[in-house]
Amino acid sequence: MTLSLAELHPSLHDLFHDTADQLARQTGFCRRQRKLTGTVFAQTLVFSLLDNPAATLDDFADNAAEHLVTPVSAQAFDQRFTQAAACFLQELFLEAFNRSFDSARPAVLPLLRRFRGVYLRDATLVSLPASLADYFPGRGGRHAAHGQAAAVKLVLEAELTTGLLTDVSLLAGLDNDKVAEVASNPVPAGALLLEDMGFLSGARLQHYINEGVYVVTPIPAWTAVFAETGRRLNLVKELRKAKGWRYERRVLILHEHKVAVRLLAVRVTDEECRRRQERVRREAKKRGRPVSQKKLDLCAWNILVTNAPAALLGAEEACVVRRVRWQIELVFKVFKSEGRIDQTRSHQRWRVLCELYAKLLGMVVQQWLLLAAGYQMLRHSARRAARRVRREALVVLAGLGEAATLVQVVARLAVVLERRCVICRRRLTPSTLDRLRELDPQCNPRQAAA
Repeated sequence: MTLSLAELHPSLHDLFHDTADQLARQTGFCRRQRKLTGTVFAQTLVFSLLDNPAATLDDFADNAAEHLVTPVSAQAFDQRFTQAAACFLQELFLEAFNRSFDSARPAVLPLLRRFRGVYLRDATLVSLPASLADYFPGRGGRHAAHGQAAAVKLVLEAELTTGLLTDVSLLAGLDNDKVAEVASNPVPAGALLLEDMGFLSGARLQHYINEGVYVVTPIPAWTAVFAETGRRLNLVKELRKAKGWRYERRVLILHEHKVAVRLLAVRVTDEECRRRQERVRREAKKRGRPVSQKKLDLCAWNILVTNAPAALLGAEEACVVRRVRWQIELVFKVFKSEGRIDQTRSHQRWRVLCELYAKLLGMVVQQWLLLAAGYQMLRHSARRAARRVRREALVVLAGLGEAATLVQVVARLAVVLERRCVICRRRLTPSTLDRLRELDPQCNPRQAAA
């Protein structure tokens, strides 16, 4: 068990009762006593949409009556989708990230045990109806055909070894990833930070290095690279001189800050290089831009920079560890494929936002339930596990006030996690965990003997 039920149950109960009622009053959602309180509204939406992302107004009314013993009409729900309701659910979603769990224990994962935590950050766009363009302006999307585009950018941080979703920012689709509060979060000294290239900034990178944080990040083709003497390097020419499958040297990157890092380049297969070049050409054509020859040439290499010393993280190890960042991409995939956060039945702007925030909060609750059942990133299939939680969503709703019900739900999830959701070892297409094991002497007897 990664997360203690003795800690999870009171957190869930407080979030969906006292905290929900308090935020409902503060946001103006509830100004007087009524049946459809902040507690009932939040619980019904979150768990109904977790059970069925395409839930209707009638579903909300039925679930409130059946599981919360609160008879409320479908029309009453429809009338409560207001700007105040959207603000209330947004605040409740953000409040969930203020919950800390002392019982959360990191999984002892190969190679990653060398670091004091592994923090992943990435962002994803959620397309919205054009009616929300003034609230969350975006660059494009399927709803933009008849008006200005609208999209919300979800910037998420997760700690891999505990599996906790640790922080979030909600931005307009036009905003840069680097302006999110999450992007400047402190990270413990000795921890490993893995981010998407959208976060790359000389000032941020230097700050984390000064704080003793280890960073591994790819760099875009346009990145200026200098020798330690300050001489500008032509990276393509340098890599052409490389003998063997890898290239490594100390360099300075970025014009303004000249951040000192190790540059690690590992050659990819010819087939992988061709796939990358085709993708680069498609993206350039889509944007109406010429293809950069430098970018095409660099497709032949995995190029990373890090401040971790070679004794802590070798070139091959860094390339495998970098694959770990894909876990946050999988979180987003679950949010969209299972939670359907980017789909809606309505074009009424405030209902769309209410359902979006309720679905996002449902995804956080889903992660908590899985962690209590023993879920581990890298070891379990997130999508298969998420489907099992959806089947229990309404049971959790009915038993929010009863710890015994939550214990039964988590026990069932624990059984199905081990029987149906463990990622099997694969020889032909090894998983990230398989690759980490192969490089770790404590997991690989052959390597330890060598």
